[in-house]
Amino acid sequence: MTDGCLNCGKPLGNRTALCYACESDGIVVEDVLDVDDEIYDRLERYFLLASIRCSNCGDMHGVVTVDGETYTAADFGVETEAEWRRRMDEAEAWISEHREAVEPALRLLERDWPRSVEAVRTRVL
Repeated sequence: MTDGCLNCGKPLGNRTALCYACESDGIVVEDVLDVDDEIYDRLERYFLLASIRCSNCGDMHGVVTVDGETYTAADFGVETEAEWRRRMDEAEAWISEHREAVEPALRLLERDWPRSVEAVRTRVL
């Protein structure tokens, strides 16, 4: 994360990308950041894969619904918890190796996936 607004550099306060003034002026993060769609999609897929395992009980769930879309473990080629862990480890290794390219995409994903983005920043990066 940067210390200031991505558009003007002013302090963010409790915001993550744009200061209050820039956001009030109608500026959106997507217009300020140049994010590779492939990286964005790969991170979002990682967040979906992570959602297959319940953060409350730790069990693998067969179906997860996010924004009205239903995903199954089979959509990710996952049949066991060991397979899920292997896929997560691979994704986290990729994220770690591409941290500079990942950070702008995390800023875009932060609105919809705040807990997941925070987990990536604290555990992976």
